[in-house]
Amino acid sequence: MSAHQDRLFALVSEKLGVAAEELDTAATFDALDLDSLALIELSVIVQKEFGVQIDETALTPENTFADILTEIDSKVAVA
Repeated sequence: MSAHQDRLFALVSEKLGVAAEELDTAATFDALDLDSLALIELSVIVQKEFGVQIDETALTPENTFADILTEIDSKVAVA
């Protein structure tokens, strides 16, 4: 697990109420029952914590935490 993944999972568990044992980079947001409001909250969490904006195309029910982590890693590396 990367440092970004550890922090993201901790925040999602704390702020969005997803059980830590359910968090997996391959799980879709839909499978984790994250609705559109939760995905907006996730976007705000990522922006506040990592200082990057997530492209809205990465915030659909079919996407996964791996997609978000790729966005974070690519944008943090550039910043």
